[in-house]
Amino acid sequence: MSSNSYRNIACNVIVLLTLAACGGSSGGGGPTNNAPSANAGPDQTVDEQTGVTLDGSGSSDPDGNNLSYLWTQTGGATVTIASANSAQANFDAPNVGVGSIATLTFQLRVSDGTTTNNDTVSVVVNGVSNSDPSADAGADQTTTEGATVNLAGAASDDDIGDSLTYSWIQLSGTAVSITNSDMASASFVAPDVGAGGDTLTFQLTVNDGTATVTDAMDVAVSEAAVAVDITGTVNYEFVPPNFNCQGLNFGAIQTRPIRAATVQLIDATSGGILDTTTAADNGDYSFSNVAANLNVRLRVRAELKRSGVPAWDVEVRDNVDTSVNPPPLASRPLYVVDFGNFNTGGADLTRNETARTGWGGSSYTGNRVAAPFAILDAIYSGMQLILTADANADFDPLDAFWSVNNTADYSGPFDPVTGPDTGEVGTFYRPSIDSLFLLGDANDDTDEFDAHVSVHEWGHYFEDVFSRADSIGGSHSGSQRLDARLAFGEGWGYALAAMALNETQSCDTTVPGTNGGFEVFDTENDNFGPQGWFSEESMVTFLYDLWDTEVDGTDNDSIGFKPIYDTMVGPQKSTAAFTTVFSFAAGLRPMLNSAQQAFVDSQLARENIETAGIDIWASTETNDAGGARDVLPLYTALPTDGTPITVCTNSDFDSARVGNKLAERRYLRIDVATPGAYTVTINTQQPTTPPLPPDDPGDPSDQSDPDMRIWRDGIEIAEADSGVANSEVFTTPALLDETYVAELQEFRYLDPDTSPSFPEQVCFNVSMSLQL
Repeated sequence: MSSNSYRNIACNVIVLLTLAACGGSSGGGGPTNNAPSANAGPDQTVDEQTGVTLDGSGSSDPDGNNLSYLWTQTGGATVTIASANSAQANFDAPNVGVGSIATLTFQLRVSDGTTTNNDTVSVVVNGVSNSDPSADAGADQTTTEGATVNLAGAASDDDIGDSLTYSWIQLSGTAVSITNSDMASASFVAPDVGAGGDTLTFQLTVNDGTATVTDAMDVAVSEAAVAVDITGTVNYEFVPPNFNCQGLNFGAIQTRPIRAATVQLIDATSGGILDTTTAADNGDYSFSNVAANLNVRLRVRAELKRSGVPAWDVEVRDNVDTSVNPPPLASRPLYVVDFGNFNTGGADLTRNETARTGWGGSSYTGNRVAAPFAILDAIYSGMQLILTADANADFDPLDAFWSVNNTADYSGPFDPVTGPDTGEVGTFYRPSIDSLFLLGDANDDTDEFDAHVSVHEWGHYFEDVFSRADSIGGSHSGSQRLDARLAFGEGWGYALAAMALNETQSCDTTVPGTNGGFEVFDTENDNFGPQGWFSEESMVTFLYDLWDTEVDGTDNDSIGFKPIYDTMVGPQKSTAAFTTVFSFAAGLRPMLNSAQQAFVDSQLARENIETAGIDIWASTETNDAGGARDVLPLYTALPTDGTPITVCTNSDFDSARVGNKLAERRYLRIDVATPGAYTVTINTQQPTTPPLPPDDPGDPSDQSDPDMRIWRDGIEIAEADSGVANSEVFTTPALLDETYVAELQEFRYLDPDTSPSFPEQVCFNVSMSLQL
């Protein structure tokens, strides 16, 4: 059916009164409308300040339609039109000044509802009287000798036709030369006045051609200083946690000093750096011999810089950069805060500044300026603790990366290449680049005010550059039975934070403005879960109680921090075993007297760790996590003469199978008597063949995959992870006649694609023989 057919059908159902609107052609229909005639009335001449009537009543419509009216002004001094929508409108003629005239033009627009027409009218206004102008010489001023003083005059006149003239003269005080004295704005250079100073009085005269008015102002001039000193304190806002770590308490914001950060004095005009200093531990700073009467501002950089002894170099940077070719991480922007501009004036002054949180009451509404400085201050606390044990400590450079886009809310594993660029990082320390990453996404989780989190991650930095950490990382909690290396490393981080911050409760809050968050540990009051060398909570309590001076239960003494530090940078760093509580305790005890040794033993015993004959190999340890399989001995001797041994691994304590729990990685001790290269053979005792359902028969995630790594004094010597099912055979590089340690693991226990039916326990035959 054609569109015209549809139109005809539609017209047939419309009532007769609207039938003429249907159809597709013009022609025929009703009468033609004629445009109205607009008549704005004759031009007028009136005197200023009189009422004027605009008369459009002469307008008409040939069809007899009712008319609507609209008066608008199109030229001349602006006036207010009354009854602008009527045939007759009114306004008051403006002042134009005696002897002056002004022409105002108006347009009348008339409409019959369909068409419109316009007409204009002119009104000439004659000036018959004069209104006196006003003069304002400006507020009184104070200045110093040699400074340029601006005289900012102002005037007004109701007569629109008048032209105003200006004149500045000096009435009293030391004589000066006025520049632009015939203009509203003039200036002069303040004279030398001596120690007593002087007050200069100036008068502004304004004339409109008929009347003259004046106004005066004073300028107090004092003797100028050649230079001034600027002192003050720089601070940041810190947000403490709510009770029991349930979110951040923005109602109790604390002002804390920005300690040891770089403070710069910036020329506000050029942006150049005039001077640089370092804030004291109370946030104080000072700049001496600064030029007087200079516009400047303070800048604080989120960095700790110190050369000599001790030395450090810490920077807080924004890691996120989604450009096509982002710069290296170490070149990403450093956080700085620029405070407001001010003038140095002619006398010493104090300038205190505070970096704000940006919190707006229920969410962040401003820049989160305080965040980088909160992170920086937490790290500084850690460094200060180290200095109590080693005043000459040399801290390797450290970058702390934080961004408002840093989030743990992302899918898939962490990508070390693109993760920092996009902010998909989580919270962790990355030893390969001496950098730690902290969360800042306010919609997910933030870390900047969780000081324990910052120092905990910095504790891993300490292990990396001062001591040694063999921890395998991964997810963990206080209630889990962990790989011994992981347990000690995480316990060390939490304990160090409690020591450095002198605060026992470790909080990890989540989304600001909510009660999200939890208590990670209370190092003084919590000790729950499985106790032993495999518990990070036992490690936290043990290490912290060695240091603290509180007397509670068996914790009735303190060895202070120095022996702890000396152990970490000495025996723990060079141990032939893996870094565990056993290597730590065995290295610590010889540094202490008998009473202190007894105290250490009491703390170990409290955590169900055997103290008799304790050594780096846990040779006498009896705590097998409540009779768990494949736990002890912690180290199994691997002969080098080809004699096979059986070693079993299991995932009994790892329901999520992330591969870092107790018994998933077994430790081997290798005492090499004959130097040379060795062949290591590992075979699964009970291969999982045929493949377990429901996976495809060719899917290796159903098959056992043994892997091994060998270390000497913390340095990896060999790595074998071929992926061959049920077997691993490799040849080591030439080994010396020394002691090595190895880690044997079942890769399926950390492979996310492993079949759910994969066995909880896998045993291996392992042998090692000299290659002939």
